[in-house]
Amino acid sequence: MFRKKAWRNTASDAVAYHQDQALSTTMFLLNSFGPTGFLLREEGEAKSFKVCLGDTHTCTCPVSTKEQEPCKHICWVLLRKFGLPREHEYSFQHGLVERQILEVLQGLHQIKPHQNEYDTPTTSGTPKKSVCRKEIQAEVVCPICQEELLEKKYPVTYCRLGCGNNVHVSCMKVWADHQKVSDMKEMVTCPLCRKDFSSLRLLKELVRNTSRLFTAAEREKPDRHLGVLCHNCRVYPVTGKCFKCTVCSYFYLCEDCVTQGCHPQHLVASRSTRREKWRLVQDLQDEPNGATSQSEHDGGQVVADPLPDSVLDCLPIVRVRRGSRLLDEGLQCRICLHAFTLDQRVRTLPCHHKFHKDCVDQFLRKSNSCPLDGFVIYNPLKWKTSDRKASPKLSPYLCGDSFKPSDVFVSGVALEAAADSISFFDRSSNLQSFTGIDGKNELWFT
Repeated sequence: MFRKKAWRNTASDAVAYHQDQALSTTMFLLNSFGPTGFLLREEGEAKSFKVCLGDTHTCTCPVSTKEQEPCKHICWVLLRKFGLPREHEYSFQHGLVERQILEVLQGLHQIKPHQNEYDTPTTSGTPKKSVCRKEIQAEVVCPICQEELLEKKYPVTYCRLGCGNNVHVSCMKVWADHQKVSDMKEMVTCPLCRKDFSSLRLLKELVRNTSRLFTAAEREKPDRHLGVLCHNCRVYPVTGKCFKCTVCSYFYLCEDCVTQGCHPQHLVASRSTRREKWRLVQDLQDEPNGATSQSEHDGGQVVADPLPDSVLDCLPIVRVRRGSRLLDEGLQCRICLHAFTLDQRVRTLPCHHKFHKDCVDQFLRKSNSCPLDGFVIYNPLKWKTSDRKASPKLSPYLCGDSFKPSDVFVSGVALEAAADSISFFDRSSNLQSFTGIDGKNELWFT
């Protein structure tokens, strides 16, 4: 069998760049044309492109036509949809012959046998309208954007009338828009089993409700280290590269102060965005200017500071009761992606994110920041305690103009109305008050 293009042993620079784009971009799989044809749309873009795998991969985007190389859309299908490692020889070729495409479709490139998490569950004796939701396990991906559900932490829904599989709510909104469903009573089809997924009315309710799970802090630029105050110059928040001492707990510095030689007695770790892991810095003179230390090449990660137990105990907790809007359809913990239910305890962080208490406490005992937006919760320069008990009072740094409740953001959908204002602590006494997502004040004593 003859090939139209020469076989490559390594990825070209252009393909490697397109692979980087594919792995850092959210795309929606809007339609399939047989096993090797796909209609894709990039998040935030209006135009869709068709990708076809074959002896020569093709894409209707202008980059593929101009460069005659696999574009980011082709790379996305190979890396995200089919799970090819970027180093695999099939992932950077101009095309694949029939035998090789069959291997990709069957998942033979994977080290362990591929488990099809989208098989329809057995529902013998169960009415069609009461399909059970499948459990979300590690490495299960959204069938539309192909990103791992538990890793991305976006709210999910599931196919109620067909296969029971989980999909991002925002992705289902894009899917429904592509299907041009307009009647509120009309059914949206499932992207996996092609059976009825839910009504358009229910989907819009889910979109509206889950938008309340997103906060303004998530829309802040990644290099704004929310909650971090420089211990030397007191700039807040630290922007750009942020540093922390590896010996002194909760000790942060901005790039300018590190350049001036502040705190030279201990090694420091750095990160460029608030969601990155801390990495050890060995050469303080080169690091701020963009040089990378040897420890970073070696993966010299530094363990984050945990949240002190005294501070954790002071973060607001509410118990879900009847009539609470936490019980609205679609509202869920964005760590486990399970809905809030009666009598569960829900903890709210200073960035206004809400989680199951057990889910977020387990995370905060290892890290001093929100698992969604990286907001640093505890800094001794901003956290005050009373004489009787460690009862935090948030300083203006946490309640400044940058963090006024604003328009909430959901990927793939329009901006919704402004979020309800939240007041975390009553400064005048030890009585803490919290305006919950249901709009009612929840009170508790410290």
